[in-house]
Amino acid sequence: MEPSIATVIITGLVLVFAILILLFLIIALQGVIFVGLDKKSAKKQDEKPAAAPAPAAKAAPAPAPAPAVQAGIPGEVVAAISAAVTAMSDTPVAVRSITKAPARRNGWALAGVYSYTEPF
Repeated sequence: MEPSIATVIITGLVLVFAILILLFLIIALQGVIFVGLDKKSAKKQDEKPAAAPAPAAKAAPAPAPAPAVQAGIPGEVVAAISAAVTAMSDTPVAVRSITKAPARRNGWALAGVYSYTEPF
């Protein structure tokens, strides 16, 4: 005996909405857990004693030397490259030199060369 079309449709809708409600409850529970953990870690940080201020006798470290820059590269580009390298590194870095990349063909020209020189 086969189930009727109405039985299949109703069963499908009930399952879909039951799973959606279950997912909503799981995500809401995770939100409550993570908010509790954030509050707990914030409370621990508030309880830590404030660190003593650094003595004024220590001198600041010497700044890194300016990078050797190829002629024709504007200062804004040098600053952007240095900032990007510093942002991507976990440790302190110094950019020593910046040079332009050698001229190349654009992507469409390379695609044309590859398509015409590709073996059959």
